[in-house]
Amino acid sequence: MERKVLRPRRATKALLAITAAALIGTAFTGCSAAGDNSTAKGGIQPLTMYNDNPQWKDGFVKAGDEIAKTTGYSLNPIALPSTANYTQTVLASLPTSKSGDIIKWWSGKMLQGLAATGQLQDLTKQWDDAVAKGEISNDLRPYYSYNGKVFAVPFVQSYWVTFYSKTAFTKAGIDAPPTTWSDLESDLGKLKGIGEQYCTGQSEGWPSFVPFQTFVGAVSPDLYTKLTENKAKFDDPGVKQALTTWQKWIKNGWTTSADTKTFDCPAAMKAGKVAMVPMGTWANGLFKTAGLTDSEYGAFLTPSMTDGQAPGVFLEGGAIAVPKNAPHKAGALKAIAAWLTAPVQSVWSGFIGDSSPNPKVIATDPVIKSVAADVASQKPVVLNRYYESLPPKLVQSTISTLGGFMVDPSNPDKTMSDLKNQAKTEWASWDKNPSIG
Repeated sequence: MERKVLRPRRATKALLAITAAALIGTAFTGCSAAGDNSTAKGGIQPLTMYNDNPQWKDGFVKAGDEIAKTTGYSLNPIALPSTANYTQTVLASLPTSKSGDIIKWWSGKMLQGLAATGQLQDLTKQWDDAVAKGEISNDLRPYYSYNGKVFAVPFVQSYWVTFYSKTAFTKAGIDAPPTTWSDLESDLGKLKGIGEQYCTGQSEGWPSFVPFQTFVGAVSPDLYTKLTENKAKFDDPGVKQALTTWQKWIKNGWTTSADTKTFDCPAAMKAGKVAMVPMGTWANGLFKTAGLTDSEYGAFLTPSMTDGQAPGVFLEGGAIAVPKNAPHKAGALKAIAAWLTAPVQSVWSGFIGDSSPNPKVIATDPVIKSVAADVASQKPVVLNRYYESLPPKLVQSTISTLGGFMVDPSNPDKTMSDLKNQAKTEWASWDKNPSIG
């Protein structure tokens, strides 16, 4: 299982340098190395962009081609698909000359933990310039800041929704997406009757937090917020309601097995095995790639468990940052500024089929437009995603526990006790030193 994603505290700088070289040399096999000074045709300098999304390579290249028109720098995406291995590799490489020019990361506390290492370039000027040009909302600033400085810009702007199969709904006699929790559970029963399930992803790694945040957010957006601010405990009655609901779904056979891979869910929907998938709207393009047309799938906001209560919706912005040791730092800073411009965002958002953090770039995809309309009409409580809301080490320990619950949901009380103890330890550690380096 992907458990240890953070660098060991006691590693020496020499060991880290060796580790970084070894990891990058083996993990990014077949790719040009960081610090490569080769120049492509037309005098365009490629910038290495580390990421954990190999499925978006073509999109990065296309966005890089647009960036090059105004900066002379393009993007050379280098991916490591395992999030755990990717995180380790980036952490190990930052103090070395193998840091890459641009890194894809996460916002919120994940970014704060990385910024606290002192290995990221201050991007406050690039941020302020973008705000002045109307290319980004300054409301997002807290999610990309640490100690008053900005250290990254948004990678995407995605709402976490429930993608659903219109084909399966019709076959099961369901005429519209659910707007209440009772409708949602009634629909799950009907869908099971035709052999289709709700895909919760695999128990290994980060996907295990997805059903947990979904259920807690449906119980109470306020409780979820307090958990992420250490103002509520993981043995709160609302957490138990979330876990017992998850337990019921598993026992009823409404959810997929714990070894079902998250990124296999869109194809499973096309194959008629999965009818609902909770994912960020950044995954919209994956459903199209799986062969689903706009008439075959859609998306809805997960309803609240309490009738009349505004639903919660999770927002994910991701992040791209520049290491202090970036081999082509001056070019990377120009590319970061260009990344937020409308021409580049139009290319990038069009490729992944999602909305953009640049308010001037309007989504044209029918599914994304329907999500925007639902957000406007239902006025959900916007929540920061679990992965970025809690101290990174607490996230890693709790996703392991939640993965165990997904495999064996027999004891919610034991799970809550474990989560509570992990929170006590890791919040204290975070308050003492947030650095994940």
